[in-house]
Amino acid sequence: MGKKVYAIKEGFDIEKNIKIENKIVSTWAECLKYVKGVKGAKYKSFENMEEAKAFLSDNNKLLKKEEGNYPKDCLHIYVDGSYNGTEEIYSYGLVAVKNGVIQYIESDGIKDPSKKNIRQIAGELRGAVRAAEYAIDKGEIKVVIFHDYEGISHHATGFWERKESSSIEYYEKMNNLMKQGLDIIFVKVDSHTGDLFNEIVDEKCKEKARITPTKVTEKWLLTNKLEVVSSEVKNEIIAIAPKGKGNIIVVGQVEKLVDEENKEEDFDILEFLIKAYKEDKTKCKMLVSRLNDAEKSYVIMELIAKNMQGKNSQG
Repeated sequence: MGKKVYAIKEGFDIEKNIKIENKIVSTWAECLKYVKGVKGAKYKSFENMEEAKAFLSDNNKLLKKEEGNYPKDCLHIYVDGSYNGTEEIYSYGLVAVKNGVIQYIESDGIKDPSKKNIRQIAGELRGAVRAAEYAIDKGEIKVVIFHDYEGISHHATGFWERKESSSIEYYEKMNNLMKQGLDIIFVKVDSHTGDLFNEIVDEKCKEKARITPTKVTEKWLLTNKLEVVSSEVKNEIIAIAPKGKGNIIVVGQVEKLVDEENKEEDFDILEFLIKAYKEDKTKCKMLVSRLNDAEKSYVIMELIAKNMQGKNSQG
């Protein structure tokens, strides 16, 4: 086994009064010189120089939502956790969003006295794992996970040292999920700053942990509209924002976009889309993007059938 090296991501040189960043040293004594008593110091020992350099690379830089340097054209999932110390309940939540439309909401509360030492972190970690599992179940190959607890990113990537059994288990689960071909981009979003989707997941967590919600979502919905893909998702939001019910719009089904009074009983999605295409190609493209999975399958099968009929008639 080779001699250890020590990578210092963040430290401080008290003698020279300067900040230390991305420095590799060869002895523990020298490492200690830059990290002992330094608040927020980040460092780690490695068996070789290559691993130490990888640790210090920009790949470990925490992305922040306000900077905007993350993919916009893929599934976004917001995760959070809460803890009720009186009842020893931790909760987790996730809100999946695509093109500004909420696709899915999941939350739950678990009574577990063994989690009292890590409190809401138990829920934060569980929420991130469920987010990755949901993305894989939906056939996604890339997902952006928004979180306010930095450990969601740093424990998954190995940037933080894993001392607790919870972080070890989380690291193993997330890496197994990523090995299945899922590209996860972690992005930090500051809590309680008015980010709508982050506020929704925060309130769903509070609901399941039996903590009084902030009602930020309800206040927002009184003057704004929110699009969701199904009545199930709508009901999840109504549970935390009942007064905003009228501004939660279900757009997952193309029929919802048609005037109900004018829609005929034998309404056909394909014919409706063809008509829309002739009138306005841009509108048709928007309608297609809002089809749910069942509607997409129907339209594709109908197009295949019509194509085959055309070939048979020619033959």
